[in-house]
Amino acid sequence: MREDRLLITCFIFIVLAPTALVAQSVKVLVLDALSGKPQQGVTVYSFCQSDTHNFLPPDEDVTESDGIAIVSYPCKPDQKIEFFVTALPKEECGGEEAVSFREILEVGIISPPDDVGQMHCPTKISRKLKPVPGQVTIFIKKPSWMQSHF
Repeated sequence: MREDRLLITCFIFIVLAPTALVAQSVKVLVLDALSGKPQQGVTVYSFCQSDTHNFLPPDEDVTESDGIAIVSYPCKPDQKIEFFVTALPKEECGGEEAVSFREILEVGIISPPDDVGQMHCPTKISRKLKPVPGQVTIFIKKPSWMQSHF
């Protein structure tokens, strides 16, 4: 009888363990703001924020050919996470916004490419997208001459 319980417990652990690991990560999709194409090789950074401190990221992730990077969620429950990307010569569009893990999982985030903060980009592509639960979408583009010099 005890062996049966041990076997059932091990089975439940094996089945549920991958789900628990997946639940603690976030997909970050990086798209070109002009074409809407997924961007491979973009470095995605993240860091945790609380009311009193900002914390540097433990590491960085890079997008695959589908434009997606899987980012582990390292923040505590009372903290929010902020993402930023680099892919020279392209730059991130819009502003950076700290969001909660719950908001990402339940609703999904589309970073506004014309928001205050960084370079302003067209919204033609972003307007057509809908948020995907568990995913953050960020836009990049090569700056115009004017944007790169002023």
